[in-house]
Amino acid sequence: MRRTPWTACFWPGLAQLWSHGSWWGLALAVGAATVLDVLLLATFGWSELTGQTTRNIAWAVFAVAWLAAACWSARQCCRENSLLAANPQGDAFTEAMQHYLKGDYYQAEQFLRRIIARNTRDVDARLMLATLLRHTGRPTEASEQLDTMARFDGADKWNFEIEEERRLLAEAEAPSANAA
Repeated sequence: MRRTPWTACFWPGLAQLWSHGSWWGLALAVGAATVLDVLLLATFGWSELTGQTTRNIAWAVFAVAWLAAACWSARQCCRENSLLAANPQGDAFTEAMQHYLKGDYYQAEQFLRRIIARNTRDVDARLMLATLLRHTGRPTEASEQLDTMARFDGADKWNFEIEEERRLLAEAEAPSANAA
């Protein structure tokens, strides 16, 4: 989840699409654009198809719905942005990544396990922990992390990386099986 700019709250669904890649946010944004286009077309293009009263009522309903959606989006953005500001988990993940890149796997693992203890469904931390466990020669634990992570909703975005980790784990275990 990333910080959402306030301007995204003025278009219904755009804030959720921006911060989460939400499908319903996309549907809401496209729906709002479609309704706006139809209203503009009915008002300026084919005004003879509808009466003036019908168009005025449609614009009033659309304006109220738009304002309600914008207020709801702004409230959601405010809540999510304050959670991001108050949650030091992002800092812990950055620390874990820095230790991992330095080769200090023990410290990286400690940070990652703390993140996972706070949020068991953190797929980013689990994937990094699985990679770390593979690098430190613990393929069984790495495979367990991948299996756990694959059950979570947010794991879809990491499908390629999960499969790549599984392939690398299989390659790491294959030479030891051939040597025996």
